Amino acid sequence: MRRVAVVLVFVVVVLIFSGTFAFAQTKEEYYRTGYIYFSQGDYARALEAYRKALEMDPQFVDARYWLGKTLEQMGQLQEAVKEWRQVLLASPRHRDAFQKWRAYAPSFVQDGGVVEQYRALFLEGENPALSREEGWSTLAPLALVLLGRRDFSSLYLAAWCFRWAKERLSPLFAPYEERALQGALENLTQDDWMQDPRLVYRFLQEVTLRFGKDEKWQEILQKALDRAFAYTLGLPEEQKAEGVEVTLRGGEVEKRIIRGGEVEEPTGFFLKE
Repeated sequence: MRRVAVVLVFVVVVLIFSGTFAFAQTKEEYYRTGYIYFSQGDYARALEAYRKALEMDPQFVDARYWLGKTLEQMGQLQEAVKEWRQVLLASPRHRDAFQKWRAYAPSFVQDGGVVEQYRALFLEGENPALSREEGWSTLAPLALVLLGRRDFSSLYLAAWCFRWAKERLSPLFAPYEERALQGALENLTQDDWMQDPRLVYRFLQEVTLRFGKDEKWQEILQKALDRAFAYTLGLPEEQKAEGVEVTLRGGEVEKRIIRGGEVEEPTGFFLKE
């Protein structure tokens, strides 16, 4: 019996010195250890600790978020974006991960023919069948790139992409959709109207239905209407004809000419099919 006890003591001592007991930790302990190393600037050890926590629980969102921050500090930005993307796939309302992803994801967009692909899907069709993974890795970052442009077509496409992202990825995209629509409205030109009147009409009708009662939008919308139809009225851009009103009414864009205080019969510019 005494011999057995001695053997057990020896085994315990060996285990302690080999580190099996000394370093056995839960995922939460690994997470806290990672934070300590991160705060000390020891990013290599922080990285190891966060990865061990994630080996124990791949759905440990906080550990993955801080793993991304650690990779960021180590200059591995593309890898950091991948980690924050995984956080957002699991937790779409994670604001901190969203802001980090938002700051870096557009830098890794490969434009190529993707813009035309999404233009065909959103502006010529509706509700494309895309995976959430593609949404976070390609579509949403591309929409952020388009948001920085200053042409109607890019901004309207960005608005459609953000709408899809708002509904299928995260509600945090909602303000970006409105920013894109406002930008498209402010950058709408006569050329846009003449090149694709149906697309412009669809856009103006959408904005009117959604924001027509908002004072801020009313002013921008009226300016866009004046600008879009100035060419049709035979006027220089930005100039509004005296006694002419251009409005959206139902399925028709109307021009009303006022002469001597009386309104002539409205004339449709473009009928929605």
